Amino acid sequence: MKRNILVFSAVFVLGSILGTLGTISFPMGVNITYFWPAAALQTVSGIFFGLWGILAGVAFPIVSNALTDSSWAHTIGFIPANIVQCSLPLLVMRKFNISPNLKRMRDVLLFITGCTILPNVLGSVVGCGILYMSGYVNNNIELWDLIFVWIVGNIPSSMVFGFLLVKVITPVLKGCGLYYEGFLK
Repeated sequence: MKRNILVFSAVFVLGSILGTLGTISFPMGVNITYFWPAAALQTVSGIFFGLWGILAGVAFPIVSNALTDSSWAHTIGFIPANIVQCSLPLLVMRKFNISPNLKRMRDVLLFITGCTILPNVLGSVVGCGILYMSGYVNNNIELWDLIFVWIVGNIPSSMVFGFLLVKVITPVLKGCGLYYEGFLK
């Protein structure tokens, strides 16, 4: 239990900082930004830490959005998108038996498409769709603009930093017993 609390706390604090800094760096509106490095942490948190990583990856955007003067209604509305972006990478890793060492080209390509591109595209559609249905987005043009910005802000960060984190940090986490392999077996 101590391990789970440590993992949750570390991901939550780091994600809150990265999310807040990303949100205020290049804002587009309604807390969607052209650069959101916290997307990389959402990509790897479930892969590294299982359910506790997913929970932290879903929770920290609530804090980062609240710290950047977001309304609570739209902050809560992003939760389904955050669930997609945190849990789908773990499910893809498990379903396709992707090695976190990412030594084979197959594993690299599946990681890029299934763990970075797909979750962020689906997350953007879900998150922006909720904003549209709740009245925060006024028209279809604004909806597609926000989806585009979400994708541009999340995928490069998720792809580059997520790949590096999985490649470099996985052996360290395995060595100190923090890596959760339960879902990958």
